Amino acid sequence: MGKPADIGLLVTSSPESENCRTVMKITEAALRQGHRVRIFLMQDGVYHIFRDDFMDLSGMGAQIILCAHNAEERKLPRREGVLFGSQYDLSEIIAKADAFLAFQ
Repeated sequence: MGKPADIGLLVTSSPESENCRTVMKITEAALRQGHRVRIFLMQDGVYHIFRDDFMDLSGMGAQIILCAHNAEERKLPRREGVLFGSQYDLSEIIAKADAFLAFQ
């Protein structure tokens, strides 16, 4: 196996979208292979923090960051294991990622 990759995922779709399952499966597979995964949630994607199965990804080693502005607009509470970040954090994920996927 080669060097672990840095994988960035952007999720803007709501948890009801099929994207949620896809992101979870990609993340689980990447983490099993030793890759680093950072997930940025924005727009309706911030609602993923209410899904326990999605939040389990944090316990597996994925870093979950959400757009604090979008969360505040929706009056979402803070949740352990989630960094309330900004577009700057998203730009850092993109700049450092070996692979970046967006789910809208």
